[in-house]
Amino acid sequence: TMMRKLVATIAVLLLMVSAASAGNTVKQAISMTSSGGQISQSAANAAVVKGNNNYISQGVSQSAYGSQITQSGANAVVVVGDNNVVRQEVAQQACGSSIAQSGANALAVLGDDNSASQQVSQAAFGQNIFQNGWNTGSITGDGNTLMQGLLSFAQTYADTNQTMSNTAYISGSYNQVNQQMAGMVLMGRSNAPVNQMGSNIGQAMDPNGNQFGQSMNMKAKAGRGSKAAQYGMNEVKIGPV
Repeated sequence: TMMRKLVATIAVLLLMVSAASAGNTVKQAISMTSSGGQISQSAANAAVVKGNNNYISQGVSQSAYGSQITQSGANAVVVVGDNNVVRQEVAQQACGSSIAQSGANALAVLGDDNSASQQVSQAAFGQNIFQNGWNTGSITGDGNTLMQGLLSFAQTYADTNQTMSNTAYISGSYNQVNQQMAGMVLMGRSNAPVNQMGSNIGQAMDPNGNQFGQSMNMKAKAGRGSKAAQYGMNEVKIGPV
């Protein structure tokens, strides 16, 4: 799966950390636009930075108009140092009949007073729609800030599935984590089934001054005879488990 590939990528990046750097700017951006029949878009950014006061930005933008559309976008970064800023974003838009969208961000931060944000946004207009969004963050240090956001929108007349997940692992004190997600499905008078699943998971090993905020909003609008299933979970674990 995409998340397993990202975890493997981060493991490789950690092994690559060697030379120190300070005050650098790293910007990675991939933009894709396509129209036609069968469309497949795949993009990934990866970076490893060691040092202090660095700025890292990763972005994937995908837009497609066709019939059968598959979009896949991922960002992965490892930061070792203090006072760094990390921004990760995946934005996907598709209009067609059968649409599958997958977006993921993964980061590992080792240091203090770092600021990181992860965002996945997806919009699809068509029939059979499958949307998957993941954010995973691991922070080891004190005084860090992590913001995770997921947004999925689908306008369709057939089967629709949305799966969203924010996960944060914290080892340190006085860290702040904010996890948010929103999913919306508009189906008019269609009686096709709708499935929405979301989870915000946070874990802090050290019970000292860490703050977690978790929110979730799901909406589905369909015909009277449609089957709608919504599942949501917010979970926080503090202390050794």
